[in-house]
Amino acid sequence: MNPHVEIESTRSLAGALGERFWGWEIPLYLFLGGVVAGLMVAVSALLLWRGKDRATAAMRTGLWLAPVLLGTGMGALFLDLSYKLHVYRFYLAARPSSPMSWGSWILLLVVPVQLALVLALPPARLARQLDRMPDAVRRIRALALRHFRGLAAAGLAGGVALGVYTGILLSATVARPLWSSGALGPLFLASGASTGVATLMLFEKDEMAHGTLARFDIAAIAVEVALLGTWLIGLLGQGPLYREAAGVVLWGSYAPLFLGFVVFGGLLVPVLLEALALKGKAAHSRVVPALVLAGGFLLRVVVVYAGQVIGFVRA
Repeated sequence: MNPHVEIESTRSLAGALGERFWGWEIPLYLFLGGVVAGLMVAVSALLLWRGKDRATAAMRTGLWLAPVLLGTGMGALFLDLSYKLHVYRFYLAARPSSPMSWGSWILLLVVPVQLALVLALPPARLARQLDRMPDAVRRIRALALRHFRGLAAAGLAGGVALGVYTGILLSATVARPLWSSGALGPLFLASGASTGVATLMLFEKDEMAHGTLARFDIAAIAVEVALLGTWLIGLLGQGPLYREAAGVVLWGSYAPLFLGFVVFGGLLVPVLLEALALKGKAAHSRVVPALVLAGGFLLRVVVVYAGQVIGFVRA
């Protein structure tokens, strides 16, 4: 049997019985996957717009961080697998109806693109080491530089696919009304874009580039807030069980974490501080991207944990 089928059927049964079947590993994986997606989208878009000759040190660092963070997230996902020794079987077949199968192949395809971009635009310290690498590595780097715009376009497409997938993974789990929304895919993509830009802002020292990133982040957060509203209003407009599920994050046990730390602390406060900094009324601070990253992580925690509170079938 395909391991995806075993995992999904086991999880669906657990969900129907009202048990928590996903722990900390899944929010961490979704968060890091979102950050990586955001890094790929932001850096690739900037490279296509400005060209590789104007790549900043922060952009080069972001390219290097992407595969590192993705590997960490995949490690967390591996810890959650029920059949760890069968992980290789994820790539023995493609199942178009399974979001987990789509995710497995997306992850497999984006990693070579990430590594090729790192070879094309390595951080300064790594660039010095690449000069001493074997001829084969230098030839691969030359090939990556020659096809740089194509790689950047592939990085942009791969980032979008990875960001949307992290939300679709939950929305395809139909046993949970909180996750039964087509808005989760775009929501997690917008949140990933915001956290990816925030990660770049932690390292960016160029004032003009920092301002560009701040504007990008404000736009991403605005889209994220709109999608949060779409998601919750859609749930409130459906049946009683959907309203009860939405109530878990709006007035129930997860409301203080969601409204206080995600919406207010992780979205509204950073937008206000970034807007003030762009108008020259406040200094750019690393506190702002730190708040965005904390809010992005807590959003995944709330959605994953609160989604397991209400199921369509109760024990």
